[in-house]
Amino acid sequence: MLNITLKKLTISLLITAGASGLAFAEPLAPKTTEHAITKQAAAAQAPITTQQEQTALTRISINAADAATIAKHLVGIGPAKAEAIVSWRTTNGRFTEAEQLLQIKGIGQATLNKNKNRITL
Repeated sequence: MLNITLKKLTISLLITAGASGLAFAEPLAPKTTEHAITKQAAAAQAPITTQQEQTALTRISINAADAATIAKHLVGIGPAKAEAIVSWRTTNGRFTEAEQLLQIKGIGQATLNKNKNRITL
């Protein structure tokens, strides 16, 4: 029996030796069953829920969240920038639009664009 595996496809051949030399029998059915293929297809279509994707789905109120929460859920915002957001809010009052984040040193248009769908007021 000779088993050859090519990118998830297993082909089995039965090779017999007789008086006239080697002979090849009909290939055996692949070892992959329809159930296994269906299960693989379902797994490929299932949504991936990594920690990063779960974080991406979380909306954060920049008017209510603490610095740790802001740093955890906003892209490109670390602890120092998150503290600056809270400090700005303390000094200037509530944010009335997300674009006010551009007034905070270190937060530019690219960072704001990455976070627009994550920010609530």
